Amino acid sequence: MRLNLEGKVALVTGGSRGIGAAICRALAAEGVRVGLSYAASAEKAEAVAAGLARDFGVEAVALRAEFERPEEVVSLYDRLEARFGTVDILVNNAAHCPGGPLDSYTVAEWEKTFRVNVTAAFVACQEHVRRLLAAGRGGKIVNLASQAAFLGSTSGHLPYDASKGALISMTRAVAREVAGKGINVNAVAPGMVRTEMVADKLAANLPHYLSRIPLNRVAEPEDVANAVTFLASAAADYITGVTLDLTGGLLMR
Repeated sequence: MRLNLEGKVALVTGGSRGIGAAICRALAAEGVRVGLSYAASAEKAEAVAAGLARDFGVEAVALRAEFERPEEVVSLYDRLEARFGTVDILVNNAAHCPGGPLDSYTVAEWEKTFRVNVTAAFVACQEHVRRLLAAGRGGKIVNLASQAAFLGSTSGHLPYDASKGALISMTRAVAREVAGKGINVNAVAPGMVRTEMVADKLAANLPHYLSRIPLNRVAEPEDVANAVTFLASAAADYITGVTLDLTGGLLMR
């Protein structure tokens, strides 16, 4: 299978750790030049970028952006284009995920979650499409959703779950609008993934989580990264508007 990704340029939001860092590495392994955004983890982001250059011989740059500010999302494109040229691949991975029971959330927390998880992704999609059309090129968008958009979270993450449902709807709508322009738009909806965010939960009750997953293992960040890389590649040129379930069988439909 030919992925035909060598020499492409990708923007991976929230690329400094976890799933985002794994996506950066998977793309770089295919010869993609990577711009990765971060909000606070400058040292980690710079380390990821340096690792991509060292391990895969590709150009990579870490760029700070506060995703609550739409103008900073646009600025990411300005800075990345100045460095590498037109961005071919957008991976909307950055997310805010507050936790707690229903009555614990404030309206401000709800709105922040949607600004980061939905509005920033919308602005990035808008900017990505605008610049691809101006350059007369096709491209790819891959949005990171979650199985919680369909099932909800048993541990209580209502604003996050709702925002990921909105992201899935947006994926379909944008895909339909730009399908005739050579731009593919898809989403990946992972289940439980072994990251820093859930390390304590897994350590405390791993058998419980495994009992719900038919494949009997928790996903690694690389599992998600492989799916994203496929959807960003020429091998997925006839796929658009799809949300790919990546749950080890937890969600079957």
